[in-house]
Formats: sequence, structure tokens, C-alpha cells
Amino acid sequence: MLALAHRIVNQLPATINPSIRNKMQRIVHRSFADKINDDHKNELTTSNNKEVISLENQDKQLQAADKGGELQDLVKILDELDKNDGKVDLMAQPVVQVIFTDEQKALMNDPNQRIPFACETEPGVYSVENSVKPLVSYPDPCFSGLQMHEQVKEYSLGWPVIRPPMIIDRWRQGISFDAPDARYYPWIQEFRSHYDMVIIGGGLVGSCIANFLAERVKVTDGFRIAVVEKDLTFRKSLSTQHLGTLRTQFSSPELIEAALFGADFLRFMGLNRSTPNDQEVALGWFNKPNIKFQPHGNLTIFSEEHEEKVRKAYDIQTKCGAQNAMLNKRSLERRFPWLNSNDIVGGCLGLECEGWFDSWNVLQSMILRNKYLGVDYIHGEMMFGHKHATVAEVGMNHENRYRNHEAHIFVGETKHVYPIEYNSLFIAAGGQSGNVGRMLGIGNGSGPLYMDIPVEPRRGYIFEVEPTDAPGLNFPLLSDPSGLFVKREGLQGIYHVGLLPQTDDPNEPNLPPTPTDDYFDKEIRPILEYRLPGFKDCKVVDHRSIDYDFNYVDGTPVIGQHPINANIYMATGFNGRGSMFAPAVGRACMELLLDDGYKTIDFSRFCFDRFLNLVETREFIYA
Repeated sequence: MLALAHRIVNQLPATINPSIRNKMQRIVHRSFADKINDDHKNELTTSNNKEVISLENQDKQLQAADKGGELQDLVKILDELDKNDGKVDLMAQPVVQVIFTDEQKALMNDPNQRIPFACETEPGVYSVENSVKPLVSYPDPCFSGLQMHEQVKEYSLGWPVIRPPMIIDRWRQGISFDAPDARYYPWIQEFRSHYDMVIIGGGLVGSCIANFLAERVKVTDGFRIAVVEKDLTFRKSLSTQHLGTLRTQFSSPELIEAALFGADFLRFMGLNRSTPNDQEVALGWFNKPNIKFQPHGNLTIFSEEHEEKVRKAYDIQTKCGAQNAMLNKRSLERRFPWLNSNDIVGGCLGLECEGWFDSWNVLQSMILRNKYLGVDYIHGEMMFGHKHATVAEVGMNHENRYRNHEAHIFVGETKHVYPIEYNSLFIAAGGQSGNVGRMLGIGNGSGPLYMDIPVEPRRGYIFEVEPTDAPGLNFPLLSDPSGLFVKREGLQGIYHVGLLPQTDDPNEPNLPPTPTDDYFDKEIRPILEYRLPGFKDCKVVDHRSIDYDFNYVDGTPVIGQHPINANIYMATGFNGRGSMFAPAVGRACMELLLDDGYKTIDFSRFCFDRFLNLVETREFIYA
């Protein structure tokens, strides 16, 4: 029986998925080898005891050799092959993860383990966000217990890794009359297995990096650029969920110049970033970005405690070309009668290049432009990354050469992991940038690699409130010294209210996914009603949660190249302001990669090396 099954498996058609064929071969080979060993033992016993094994004893031995019901699984697979003309629908097969040991399960419950693990958060929804699992070393635990004759299958954190098939299988598929189908052939995907540049994170920061790269190097010349985004709806992305503001009131000259460039970029976006339309009648009108810019500026009020810092920052802003105005207490009362200025000594108001815009339209315009330029958007999530440890000694100097790095992308639709080789990788994953860095070994090694990317998701809430006495249209984005911000939304009397995270302790517990019933009344309402008397007894219409990409070391962005892993670049830690810095950061990353240095705005002060040198770059005032 086993010999017949072994012969059938070896003659299976090439149209069967290799993973299924390998599984069947493993089952048959394992059982067939066990039977050969049992027969060898029985022959020795027979020669010594002069006994004859009956057919009934052989059947009992075959049943004992069928460990875990593998022969029954083989029979089911063969029956399914007969029904479907030699094809197996992999989407209908349940994916079984690797069973972890008790020690690994204990690590999963350890809160100090920050390595993410792809898990099913909702039925059919897979994510590594806010999950705590250990990093499974290579090889995976599924390799333990395999015999030498068994077919080895690669897993990444328990999920099967799909690699390109052997050349003979490609030839068989090439001469097949059946059209390829990703269900039966999982290695057939819309994206490639190798890219020159891979961007993790498809928000405004990641899309701007891809755009400046694609505008500089042409995909038609052979360059390949990919953007990996786990949620193409961007329902929880900072680029769409935050305020989408422009602000030049910073104390760092680099951030001021970045905000000014962002204003110019948005101003000329309809001319420089519009996508051509093939319809001659439309003349590309429907592909021109509509940013819906509202130039009402930002008003940062300060108390006597912060007056010196704000005035010092104002001098830096003036030297960099920002058009802001310093207002004393009387000027604030005249210009904004709805403001309570009892404990306020003044404020800084933006006159030009400040306001807010429709970040959703800007993001979709950038994605449309990138796809027109040939950038691939991959709907998946990075869950593992490593470097091939194949070292070769070359020449007299014994120079070390490594193969390309590899990132494992988990695709929730197929429940498989696809390895992608890359030359350069950009981390623009927002609050999950620290986790992505740890996947690549940043923070898990010794020496300079002990320091991880100090960016963690810090949750906050934005409430939509309807006041009883609305201030009116002359309402800039208000920033209070307590961290309170208020922004007018539309013309219907709705305002966005929230608190910026102001903690430097990464071990402080995060807020729950949804605010409690009394959070607004305890934390926000007292400050809001004191500063804006017209918001007394205001009505909360709606709310949403936001995970800020908070840098808990010094609160400023992390931009630049990693000192050890030179092909990894970082653009994160903007604390929700990535939408305004995205154009300047995208151009800076392009210059750093293609020109070996910054040509326009020098972001060297925000490089990763400052954490190793114990140097902080803080803002004078946090607003």
C-alpha cells in the first residue's frame, strides 16, 4: 500500500502546488521509511525466532506507523485531487501555525518582549500591531524533529514562506494550457521578489519618499520601488486621522525650513504632481490634487514661564523666513475676544504658510502619481527581516561580501509570507517603526545595535465637539501650554479637540483603544471650558483614537541612515506632524540615497547617531 502511494506521489502532475506536493511527499516518505525500518527489525526478529508475520500484523504495523493520521490526510488530498482535476484550492485549506513550546509561550506573555507577531485580531484581519510575541530564530521550531529524508518547509514566525519554484516546475507551468491562478500557485503575485528600494509604510511620509525617488530614477530604466502598507484604506493612519496642519512655529531651523518647503510643495502640487489623463476631453482635470487649504494659521499662547523660550524660537523663525507675529495680552483680547487670557502673557500667530489642508486628498494624489510612475504598492505587513549569512572570502584582503537583505511580507488575503530582497529599505511606519527596526536587528544586538529606534505608539484621542457659542470663522488652530489643541472643522460649527502626549517614559502604560466614558469630562473639559468660555456645556459628537509616532527620548524626528546597517534609512518620530514634513523628508531621503548627502535641508542633527552619542535635540516649547 505504501509502495503504491509512494509511486503515485512521485507521478503527481506539475499543476499541483509544490507546497501541497511536498507535504504529500513528506507524509509518504516518512511513513515509507518507518515501514522499511520496521520491516528490517521484523526480519531480524523472524530470523532469530523463526516466526512468520501475518497480513493482520502488517496492517497493525501500518496503523502504528501512521503517526498523527498522516495517511488519512494523504487519502483526503488524493481524493480532492481526483475531484478537481489535479488541483487543490489553497485558500480553502486552513493554515496551521507552528506549535510553540512552553518556554516560548512564557515569552509571549512577557510584557518586555516587544517583537511583534502577526496574529488574527479579528476574523480575517491579521496584524502585528499591539501584539506581544517572541522573535522566532532561524531555523524555525518546525525544523526540529525532521529526518534527513524529509522535505524541509520554511516558515516565518509560524506562517509558510512562499518562494519561487524550481526551474523545472516553471517549465512545466509554462507549457501548461491552464491559466495561472494565485490560489493554486501562491508564488504568482502582483509584486516582485526583488526591489531596489522598499519603503515600509504607505502614509504621506512613505509615499513622498517613493515619489521623490521615482521622479529622480525612472522605473522604465530598470529601477524597482515598492511601498508596503498593511491597510490601504488608511483608516488608522496618522496621515489621515490627525489634523493635517502646516506649522512653522518651531525652534529648530531644519523643521522650520521643512515646513516652509511643505507649504511651497502643496502650493504647486497641482502643477508638479498632477497625473496625466488619457481622456483628451478631460485634459487631466480630474487628476489634479485638490488640497482644500485653509490659511487660518496657528496661534500658540504661552504663559510667563515659557515667554523666554517662545521669543527665542520666534527669533529663529524670523531668520529662517517664517512670517509670524508676536502678540501681547491686549492684542490677543482685541483680536480674539472668545479667548480667556487670564494666565496668558502673549501668543505667536502664523501669518503665512500656516493652516490646515485635506490630508486624504493629498495622500490619494501622491499614491495615484506614484503608481503612474511605476511604484508598486504591496498590501501586506512586514513581520520579519534578516540578512543572508553567506560570507565569502574574496582576494588577498579576505573581503566579506553579503547577499541582499530580505524582508518577509505577510499577506493577510492569502495567509502566506512572501520574501522580498532589497538593496535599500526606508522605515516610515509611524508608531510601529521601533518594531520594524527590531525585526531588522536594530535593538536586538550588541554594541551600537543595542539601541533600538526610540519610537513607540503613544495613544491619544481627538473629539469632535459642538459648542453652545461657536467662536466663528476667525479661529486659528489654538495650542495651549497644557497640550490642548482646538481646530475648526468645516463650516458646521464642529471643532476638533485633543491633548498631545507629553511623557518621556516609554514604560508608562498606554491609554486604552477607546476612551472611557468620563475621560473627556475629567481630562479635557476643564481646560477647554476655562480657555474658551463659549465651549461651556459643549456636546461631544464623535471621537477617534490616534497612535502618535512619539520619540520618547527627545520628542524630535529620527531622519537619516543607520550607522551600522547602512542600507536602512529612517523617517519617523514626527509625533503626528508627518503630513507637514513629508515633502521635505522625502526629498532629503532621496538626496541621502542618490547623492550621498543632503543637498537642500541638512537633517544631520536628527540622525540616529545622536542616541549613541547621548545628544538630545529638543524643541524649546512643545505645542
